[in-house]
Amino acid sequence: MAATAPNGAKNMKAHGRLRIRPWMLLVLAGIIGLVVHSAVLYYVVSHMSLSVAAVSGVIILIVIKHLGLLSPLYVLFRRLYRN
Repeated sequence: MAATAPNGAKNMKAHGRLRIRPWMLLVLAGIIGLVVHSAVLYYVVSHMSLSVAAVSGVIILIVIKHLGLLSPLYVLFRRLYRN
């Protein structure tokens, strides 16, 4: 419903809620994070002579660390090697 001014004229649009959804912000943050990480990784790889296996290992470790999978893996290894 449009707000009415004192002289009877109506405003074009009343102030409403923010139209961007929380999941849109999460997707945007994910895309920005992916782009930044890719740029840093490209810069590091282009300035160092590493084998593909070493770069792949580093990428896997970075993903595991960023996703928070390191502690569950540690618990799994402790259970496996305890017995």
